[in-house]
Amino acid sequence: MNILVTNDDGINAKGLRSLVNELSKIADVYIIAPEGERSANSHHITISGRIRYELVEVENAKKAYAVWGTPADCVHGGIRHFIKDKIDLIVSGINRGPNLSSDIIYSGTIAAAREGYLQGIPSMAVSLCDFEAKDYELAAVYARQIALKYLEIKDNTHYFISVNIPNNDDIKGILICDKVVNINYRDEYVEEIEDGKNYINIKGIDRIIDYDKNDLRIDLSAIEANYISISPLANMHISRNHIDSIKILEK
Repeated sequence: MNILVTNDDGINAKGLRSLVNELSKIADVYIIAPEGERSANSHHITISGRIRYELVEVENAKKAYAVWGTPADCVHGGIRHFIKDKIDLIVSGINRGPNLSSDIIYSGTIAAAREGYLQGIPSMAVSLCDFEAKDYELAAVYARQIALKYLEIKDNTHYFISVNIPNNDDIKGILICDKVVNINYRDEYVEEIEDGKNYINIKGIDRIIDYDKNDLRIDLSAIEANYISISPLANMHISRNHIDSIKILEK
C-alpha cells in the first residue's frame, strides 16, 4: 500500500514527522509537502508557471519532496508527476491546531485532502486541537487506526474526512459530526506608513461562535466533550435546501 502525506505546516513540522513514522508501519509513505508554513492557503493551486522542489531525506519515508507551493499543489503535482506508483490513500497533517466548522474553508490542510478527493483517491485531513502541542505521537496512532478503518469502507472516494483530535489522554471515543457552525473572527486593522508606503497591520483579537455545546453532532461540541470528531466532507454537490426560495432569480 502507498500513502501520500502532506500538510500546511511545512515538511519539517513535528506533526508530519510523527504521522509518517506511524503510517510507515502499514504502508510505503511518500511525502510531498510545502517547504515552509502555508496555513490558511485554502485551495490555492498553481495553474501556470514554475514551482521549485527539492528531494530531501526523511526518516521512514520512501521518498520525500519539499515543494515551494501550496498544500493543494503538493497533492496535485504528487499524483500527476512526482509519484509513479498508485496512491491508495492521502493523509494531510497532522495539523498544529484544529480545523473545525467554518474554518475548513480557509485551511490548507483540508484543501490538500479535498484535492485528493477531487482526484478520486481516499483522502483524510488530521488535526490536533492544540496550537502549543509538543507531542503528536498519540494523535498519529489514532490517525493510523482511523486510516485503516476508513480504507475498508465501501465508496470511500465519494467524500473525504476531516479528523480532529483533542490533545489529552482522556479521549472518550470517536463521533461522526455532520453539523458545522460559523466561526466569526474579530480583527483589528491598523493603518501604518513606512518609507512612504501604506500598509494595513492586521491583528487578530478574538472569535465569536454561537452553538449548542450539548449537540455532539457539531464538531466543536464533540471536541470540547473530549471526543475525536470525524466529519465527512464533499464539495461536488448542489445544495437543494434553498431551491424554492432562489427560483425568483430565474427568468
